[in-house]
Amino acid sequence: MATNPAIVWLPGWGMPDELWDPIRSRLPAYHHVIPDYTRVTQPEEFIDMIEKEIGRISHLPLIVVGWSMGGMLAQRLAARYPVTGLVLISTTGRFVRSREERSKGWPEAYVTRMQRGLVEDRKHVMEAFYLSILSERERLEKKCSFHVKGQNEWTQEALRAGLEYLREEDCRPFSPALFCPTTIIHGTNDTVCPVAAGEELAAQIPGATFMQIEDCGHAPLIFHPEIITLAVQRMVETYGETDHRKPI
Repeated sequence: MATNPAIVWLPGWGMPDELWDPIRSRLPAYHHVIPDYTRVTQPEEFIDMIEKEIGRISHLPLIVVGWSMGGMLAQRLAARYPVTGLVLISTTGRFVRSREERSKGWPEAYVTRMQRGLVEDRKHVMEAFYLSILSERERLEKKCSFHVKGQNEWTQEALRAGLEYLREEDCRPFSPALFCPTTIIHGTNDTVCPVAAGEELAAQIPGATFMQIEDCGHAPLIFHPEIITLAVQRMVETYGETDHRKPI
């Protein structure tokens, strides 16, 4: 008898877990794992907390859905743990980029500026970041009330640790060894993780499927939840009901 997989949901930096609810609610038959890393204090604690959570369900096939920083954590997890499938949303293999690769990420100076700004005026930094994840059209739709919840949940230490993780992490060296089925979803107007970074990631992970959403910023799960839901459903139905895990 086939075993239904567990689905792990990993949000991005400074984001509330509840943003996944409209998608999770359409998948009631599956076990949902929701690591809470809003109170970590060091960059390495993010992946440690996730591994602790999934250690309790190691007998189940595992589908990992990661958004932005959560997508980088999903890649790191797949390099260390047998994962059945990945759905990576608006993410990258390397967030901080050199001048020559500016089209694929942020300069390190931007991250440093945000770290300093959190100490001086956290509210201003967070509001500016939340605004940056939206395209011009999305800003007019006013679906960004999530920012209040996010600001309240993430501690100052967790936000700082998250920025340090984004500064340090580089998934590119092990991307070619991620052989689990992978779907990568990216908006064409993403200014946080540019679409070029998504295309690069799709080219590096063997057999990855790349889905591009036109006129979409950094938050397709908010503005296009039906696309994310369908991608997760396909991953679960195709790979989840029979365990295809291949440890690296």
